[in-house]
Amino acid sequence: MPVRDAVHPLRGRDDLFGGLRSIAGRAVFVRGTEGLGKSALLTALFTALGATDDVRLVGVRGLRAERALPYGALHQMFGGPVSGGAEAWDRLGSVSAPTVCWVDDAQWVDPESLAALGFAARRLAGVPVGMVLASRSGSDEFDSVELTPLTDSAADLVLRDRGVPAGIRPQLVELGEGNPADLIALAASLTPAQAAGREPVSPILQERLPRYAAELDAMRFDDRLRFLAACMDFSARKATWYAAASPADRRAAHARLASVEEGPDALWHRAMAAAAPSAPLSDALATAPAVDHAAAARQLERAAALTADPSVRATRQLAAADAAWQAGRPGWARLLLSRVDAEPGAVALLHGEIELRDGDPAVATHELGTAAELLPDPAAALLLAGEARRLGGDLHGYRVLARTVPAGDDLAFAHFRGLTSVYAGRHDDAVAPLKDAVDKGMADGDVAGAVWAAEAAFARGQAERAHEYAAAAVSRARPGERHAELPWALVYLSLSAIALDRIPCARAASREGLRAPRNLRLEHLTLLGLASALLGDRVPELDEAAEGIAERGLGRPAAVAAWANACLDLAEDRPDDALSRLEDLASGVSGDQPVIRVLATPQLVEAAVCSGRPERARAALAVFDRWTLAGAEPCWLALSHRCHALTAPDPAVAERRFRLAIEAHRRAGGAGELARTRFAYATLLRRHRRTRDAREQFRDALRGFENVGATRFAERARAGLRATGETVDVPHRSLAGLTPQQDAITRLVASGETNKEIARRLVISHRTVDHHLRNIFTALGVRSRVELARRVAAGE
Repeated sequence: MPVRDAVHPLRGRDDLFGGLRSIAGRAVFVRGTEGLGKSALLTALFTALGATDDVRLVGVRGLRAERALPYGALHQMFGGPVSGGAEAWDRLGSVSAPTVCWVDDAQWVDPESLAALGFAARRLAGVPVGMVLASRSGSDEFDSVELTPLTDSAADLVLRDRGVPAGIRPQLVELGEGNPADLIALAASLTPAQAAGREPVSPILQERLPRYAAELDAMRFDDRLRFLAACMDFSARKATWYAAASPADRRAAHARLASVEEGPDALWHRAMAAAAPSAPLSDALATAPAVDHAAAARQLERAAALTADPSVRATRQLAAADAAWQAGRPGWARLLLSRVDAEPGAVALLHGEIELRDGDPAVATHELGTAAELLPDPAAALLLAGEARRLGGDLHGYRVLARTVPAGDDLAFAHFRGLTSVYAGRHDDAVAPLKDAVDKGMADGDVAGAVWAAEAAFARGQAERAHEYAAAAVSRARPGERHAELPWALVYLSLSAIALDRIPCARAASREGLRAPRNLRLEHLTLLGLASALLGDRVPELDEAAEGIAERGLGRPAAVAAWANACLDLAEDRPDDALSRLEDLASGVSGDQPVIRVLATPQLVEAAVCSGRPERARAALAVFDRWTLAGAEPCWLALSHRCHALTAPDPAVAERRFRLAIEAHRRAGGAGELARTRFAYATLLRRHRRTRDAREQFRDALRGFENVGATRFAERARAGLRATGETVDVPHRSLAGLTPQQDAITRLVASGETNKEIARRLVISHRTVDHHLRNIFTALGVRSRVELARRVAAGE
């Protein structure tokens, strides 16, 4: 049952919310502890459903006082007595209008009502009824969907939505521990001095939990300690109660557990029970093995608290911050770093890396520059500082930074020297240092070295080698190790795959890269958008990325997004818009992004030619040619020949260039770009009345577009074939008003495939399928997958 788009206040719950909006024929049981947003999820759903007049809501909120009353919840839900599952099913299964049956606080619903609803839920397939239940605990009658704590990125957005200043948000993210209710309460409780950073915020959690603290105080001492011991199971998300307890009670609870536990758990509880520094305890905890990075961070943080020696304490605090960052907890890592009062160079390096991947590139640049000045070996800090400059599009700052790199026989000097030469157009000067950077990067044996090698190869125009080195970087990234390294390597794997016209590979790399710190995630969202746009498909990833890109001033993903949107403009026959967008990119609207600017040259040339202004692309094409000749790879030569064919005033010259382009495409192995070149060549031939030759090229272009799934361009090739007089078989009749992508999804829904199966078949995300399906329901005026299947069968 579709609903129109509605604004909802959920952060980090988009996938689940989107799934609930198309819930007809199934039941979803959402389980999560207090404050994780179950009721907010239902409220947002009701708000969205309220936008339609034909959706009926039937539901109940569980009451603790009526949990012992058999069928009490069903009586309240249906306004009369209901005595079993069969009768509940009769009430729901006989409806004709789309209906959502909902239950909130299901943990207080009587077992008989839950059993009856479970009976009905197992029979929903094929009827316009959906069921959604929210509970703190699971149920034997339903399979549960676990509502997990928010990620740090989503928690940061919750706080930003409530006007919390950026400087204070990391501390509140850490205190809130992913609980939306706690985060909202923390934001509401900030005093002006705390919001401005003039007063500490650590007491806020205690100040805002008087109810929890009062309930703890009302317990008998032994009961309180037993309850607090249970709260230490962090997977149960009872940390709010634990935080509300007094320090003395927490220590007593840990001491009790230490007396009954053994091994590492006993050591942890002894450390938490200690009220004063203890060298034996701190040393044992600091060296004890940890199950994961988060556990290591907790152990090191506590070990530091129990350490009396200032230098040793600082070392452990720094190690704890690094472990928190590797655990994917940037807010926690920043908080831990703020406590380190020694080793300023190492602190600045880690802080700079966190800001580069998950924060503000300008802050990253400052911190990494400071680290380079303070560390005895500045190479790593300088390379990351250069990355921060380029991410933000500050090429002038990159050149200034390059002049500070000490001359020597190392990776940093070779990398900076090579890239500055490329950016200045001195490609001959770049050859030796970039080759040196590749050799040194690959010899290092780590992930970062292979990524720097991939970037150096790409700067020389060697896309194939860049892809090889990026793949090596991905293979070096061990699971559970450096938090940002794998998604960073996947950026270059995806970008090089796009350059090589290997769109499925690019999509796969960037989908995997979405599990990344926020800045890297934004890069992968735009690369996913670009990969789809090159095939003529519009996906929601670009819209999702837009807000974060603008907020953080991320020039590189902004440039990729502009390139992707220009591709969509061309696919949707808006060459003037594409030309304007690409000229803005070339002028530095997104900062100076020379690599993206060069890569987008083929689209700039196409837009200029289709707009009747080929002269506006000649300067960019000259730069593209210089870069192309530096790498001399077939993928670039093919695109160069095609661009010159499109701009050639002499038909004979254009034809010769098209044939050279086709030959180079065959050597490069890019099916999609080969099809685009054949289509452009066929258009030229038809314009000059060479119908038979044009028909052959259109036919080959059609086959190529169909092979890569470029349905919009395939339809253009069919139209070209029809214009040459050839009858073209259409695979099926498209339902009116649907795009080719929507039509493909519609056919797969009608065949009985799930959204997950459709996503895998079409090489798109589950979210994209859901996005298209909502629009399909709206466009066709259908309310369920069953009704949609009937429309497809009828061919309406």
